[in-house]
Amino acid sequence: MAQEAIRMGTEQWDCGAVRRSVLAYTLLLAMVQAGVALLLARWPGPARLAWYFLGAALPWTFLVGGLLAANTGLLVTLKGRRLHRLNLATRVSLIRVCCVPLVLTLILARQPIAAGLVFMGAALTDWLDGFLARRTDSVTWLGRIIDPSIDAVFCGSTLLALGACGRLPAWVVGLVVLRYSILVGGAVLLRLLLGTLPVRATFFGRTAYLVQYVLLAALLLLPAARLGAWPGWALGFLQVAVSVQLLGLGLVLFREARRGG
Repeated sequence: MAQEAIRMGTEQWDCGAVRRSVLAYTLLLAMVQAGVALLLARWPGPARLAWYFLGAALPWTFLVGGLLAANTGLLVTLKGRRLHRLNLATRVSLIRVCCVPLVLTLILARQPIAAGLVFMGAALTDWLDGFLARRTDSVTWLGRIIDPSIDAVFCGSTLLALGACGRLPAWVVGLVVLRYSILVGGAVLLRLLLGTLPVRATFFGRTAYLVQYVLLAALLLLPAARLGAWPGWALGFLQVAVSVQLLGLGLVLFREARRGG
């Protein structure tokens, strides 16, 4: 079904306009990041902070923009309607992408309050992009792929940065690595075995990310002495639960795809 909709949407379709739209928006985001770097240069902290951020942000943004520009054929709605420019929901999702290096830079620079505020603002885009896609009837195959991918990168990198700063115990960091290894490894395996990558959002998965966003915001915004050890234990349990769910979901998707093929 997905492959047929994409084929219908891209047949006899010049992707040039969409690709230019993606590249123009990528350039705009890069310019915004350059402005953020100028603000960081005036931040009451190490001047090199701005260069660390810019050195991470620009390559990351252009990498994501390049990947999207190379896959504009997926910018087709679930009903097979072609989009001739980057839709608003995907633009909002890309704001969350660009917040990744800023949050990491602030965490590693020991600026947890600032990191927490940026993190919460970026987390709101996770709800906003889905709302806009449904409201404008522009839920795309590209969006169904990149939205969970962005969540995984955003939360996973934040967890690892908190571990590097000592805000999370090593065993939780180990479970984080295990969870995302299962996620990436399972996706690669399904792609190799099936020739495609089935994507399915689940209530459990959405709820787990919501809980994780709340716990991470608490770790960033509230003093460690007030929180105690419970956020680490909660995040550790969450990594185990999601890992088990990923294994089960991967098995279900594989069996369904084999029956359907």
